[in-house]
Parts: sequence; structure tokens; C-alpha cells
Amino acid sequence: MSDSRKSGDDFQRHPLMPSKALLVYSADSYVGYCDILFEHLARISCEINVIEVVHDLREPGLSKAQREKWGVSFPECLIRIVEEAELPKWIAESGADFLFLGLPGRKVFHICNTLHELPSSNALMTIATGFPGLQYYMRFTGLFWRSFVDQLLFTDPHLYRSARKWLSLLPLSTANCVLLGSPRLKQVPPRSDISIRKYIVVFEQNEVPASSHGRFELARKLAVLAEMHPDKKLLIVARNSSGETSNHQALDNLRLAHILQEREGLTVEVFNGNWMTIADDIEFAVSVSSTALLEASILQIPSFSIPIGEGSKSPFDASRFFQRLGFERQLGELARPHALKPVARAADFLAPLDMSALPQIISRRPKPRRTTKPYEFLLRRWCIASARALDRAFRFIDR
Repeated sequence: MSDSRKSGDDFQRHPLMPSKALLVYSADSYVGYCDILFEHLARISCEINVIEVVHDLREPGLSKAQREKWGVSFPECLIRIVEEAELPKWIAESGADFLFLGLPGRKVFHICNTLHELPSSNALMTIATGFPGLQYYMRFTGLFWRSFVDQLLFTDPHLYRSARKWLSLLPLSTANCVLLGSPRLKQVPPRSDISIRKYIVVFEQNEVPASSHGRFELARKLAVLAEMHPDKKLLIVARNSSGETSNHQALDNLRLAHILQEREGLTVEVFNGNWMTIADDIEFAVSVSSTALLEASILQIPSFSIPIGEGSKSPFDASRFFQRLGFERQLGELARPHALKPVARAADFLAPLDMSALPQIISRRPKPRRTTKPYEFLLRRWCIASARALDRAFRFIDR
């Protein structure tokens, strides 16, 4: 691979430090992990390659605006675009001794199984992956899909503790669990004490609510909220703009700004940058089900979930989680912003970034990975099937 970088200070190298790393991500959810790992790998003078995975080379990659939005600092010239079907071959031929797979769990599971069968794959390569956000209705499946790597990175302290218990019960070798914290929360500065803040922020999700009826209801409630606060500006923080790639896509006619204008006659501003740069200007934030509610709460921004009447249709809908955590508010409860306080329990489910955890993550395997036996592949699939059954049972009980 030609697109690589070797840089850093004169660190004294540990024998197990990787000399060549490959960072892989798809769309927007995982690129923050790659940025954190890139910074540390560069400091230890490691050669680094970065791959952005697309399903089809005709698809757009992450735009410059998206990279800035997610706080990415590594140069665009280092990024190679690779088709998903070609990724295992690229990994095996890279010669890397550290690999980060920033991919959905199902794809991580498939690639790990494929790499174990490729003779050209480096048996000393450490494979790491992480969770991009909440795993409410996919807690077991999301975990077990990712559990057959070497290092599994967590942002959620509660899921981290649970995973260590659950994985210890499996009759297979599983990942070392590491609580790294959120790549988005590199710093948690104190909340400024300014008295006038101009925005009420809406963290838009592309798939929650899932139905047009649910999105119309949410837009109606947002229009009422805007009327309640004529001195504030309703600001939609979009996950992505039209034409930009994302792991969660949305039809343009179902974006909240479009619905508000067409059905409620309300024109709102859409913000497609890094919302943390305007954190001090946010009076409070709302959403239905978004990890950003946890992030904002940790930054001491009052943040709340607005209830929508329809039942959950998306596996990514964690509105019941936010309800149980105390985030849910009716519109009338949002009438007096100065009385609103952030939900303290957010810190139980999202941790700030812990840079001290990086050295234990970024290291080569002390001995070669042994060949996975046929019965182990069968056991892995049995674990996934059991996890799906557990998630279905939990979702049924949680109705």
C-alpha cells in the first residue's frame, strides 16, 4: 500500500508495539475511533494506512465536511477507498500487525472468520473493533458479533461491565474488553456561565422515528416547541446532508427541516458541522433516541427525549432506554429553560475518552493466533443465533 504515513517523536519502542497499522472505517459512525488511534500510532512512529470501505466504488465517500464534523485530523491523502468485497484481501496483504475494524458488527464477524481462513493473513496481527453508539435492542447480537477479535473497545461503562460477565460464559476464546470512552468526548470543559444562549438544538436521527407518521408527529411537536420559545432559534443538527454517505440513510422528503417547512410552515436552520463547537450557545437539546443526548448531558447541556406515540420499528430506537433513564420530557416541561438541568445518569452509560487505555489496546499479539477449528466456527454461529433470540425476547418483554 502506498498511502501510508510514518511519523512521531523519538519514543522508546516496546517490543510489542506495532510497526505497521491498518485503520478501517465505513461511513461516519466509526471514523472517530480511527482518528484517536491514528494520533497515538503516529506518536509511536508506526506506519499507518487508512481504508474507507464502501459497498460500491461509485458511492460517495465521507465528505470533507463530514470529516470535520467528526473531528478527524488525519490527512485526506492517506485515505484509500476500497470496496467491501475486496477488504479481506487488502487486510491479508497489508502486512499490518495492528488492525482496527470500524465496521458494523455483522461485518466484523464475517471478516474475522474470513481472515482466519486466509493463509496470507498475519497471525501476529492484533484485531480491534468498537461500538459506535447505544446497543439497546441489539445488546447481545451487537456484542457477540464483535466478540471474536483481540481488543473490544467500549464507550458505555454499563455495557462494558456486562460484557465482561457475558463473554466469560462463552465456551470460546473472546475479546479483551477495554473501556476507552467516547472518541467524541476528548475533553469535557466546564459549562460556561453565559446567561443568553440562542439555540434549541434538535439531534436528528435518520431512522428514528422510522415511519413517515412518526416523523410528522415529531415535526409537529418541534413546531410547538419553537412557538414556546420565540426568543430562541430551533437548530436541526443533521447526521448527514443530502448526497452524503452514512450508515443510516434518510429520504430527503423525510428530513425534519423539509417536513417542518412543508407541513408546519416553519423554516429552520440546519447545522451539518461539529455541534460541540457551538455547545456554549445551546440552551437545551432534544431528540427521540440519540447518543448525542448522552454526550450533551455530559457537557452539562440539558438534553431530553421527546416521546412519540408510535411503537418502535427500528432496532436503533433507544427511546425506551432514555425514558427509563429519566430523559423523557413532555413539551410542557420544556417551557422554562432556566429550570432545566442535565440528567446526571448519562455518565453511567457514556464515558469520556480515556487516553491512558490506548497502550493496552495498541500492541501486537505476544504469540501467533492459532488456526480456528471447524467446531469453533459452528460454536460462533450458535452464539450469534442465541444472541438474536435473547434480543428478540428482550424486545418483546420491553413493549
